Amino acid sequence: REAIKPTGLDKHSCVSLVNMTNPPFNAIQFFDFPEEWVNRYISKAYYKDDIVLKSILKNTGPYLWKNLDKSDKRNRQIYAEAKEFGIYDGMTVPFTLPGYYPGGINMAGEHVDISPDSYHVLHLMAEYYLWKIIELGQGNNYLPILPKLSPREIECLALMAKGKSDSMIGKILALSPRTVSSYMENIRTKYNVHTRTQAVAVAVFIGLIRP
Repeated sequence: REAIKPTGLDKHSCVSLVNMTNPPFNAIQFFDFPEEWVNRYISKAYYKDDIVLKSILKNTGPYLWKNLDKSDKRNRQIYAEAKEFGIYDGMTVPFTLPGYYPGGINMAGEHVDISPDSYHVLHLMAEYYLWKIIELGQGNNYLPILPKLSPREIECLALMAKGKSDSMIGKILALSPRTVSSYMENIRTKYNVHTRTQAVAVAVFIGLIRP
């Protein structure tokens, strides 16, 4: 909460796309929103129609709420009521991991100001946060068994964790951007994740690289 507050985001949740009144095994349901709002949101089953949650399945990368179409009657109602609790705008980072239901990390606030640099940092932070929640849920000895990466793949991943683009990584390692992209796709496939940022989060979580 303290880490995201400088961008105007002072509330967050990490939830699976499930029936929140009866969540199944291995679903994630974590809220740091006002309790009154959470109770109302669940009791009125807003999660069934909330465009922010529905958009999780349409996006592999993070997205800003201001870019979503909330003009239908149901979403106008949801977000009119949300403003009563300081929820005006936000950002969602979707997640899809083996053995878990698809879901998202939602960050919201009243006066939201997310710069391009903050956008990248929030994305990466959300991925780390998700893995920490999984670790706590599984116990401290939880470590996924994953295929080994080649030394070159590790180098590419470590540079990406520092915010470097394919072309910048290529210049540093004397590789073409296409070769770098190929390495990153190999890593994503090995780790069975949908995005490169998720791959970075996995590597940090298992101690392979440091951001």
